[in-house]
Amino acid sequence: MTVRKHILENLETLFYGLPSNKFRTSDIQELAYEGKKEFGKFLGSPGTYTREFRRMRTDGIIKVKKLNRKNRQQIWILQSIKD
Repeated sequence: MTVRKHILENLETLFYGLPSNKFRTSDIQELAYEGKKEFGKFLGSPGTYTREFRRMRTDGIIKVKKLNRKNRQQIWILQSIKD
């Protein structure tokens, strides 16, 4: 399992499961700790997850819309995932 695949699986669950598709940057960072629980080891630090999320946006793998910040948290809406 890679950090990118871990993020992608969680975003797919969000995209196909919830009607709002909203999430925060901190939700992506918290996947680092969930990975520790799921796989018994860290796949990367919260910073690694943030960098990979940014790469996924710039590479066109995911398309997100940035909403206004709330309490210093960036909120995103997932618009599409490249198959």
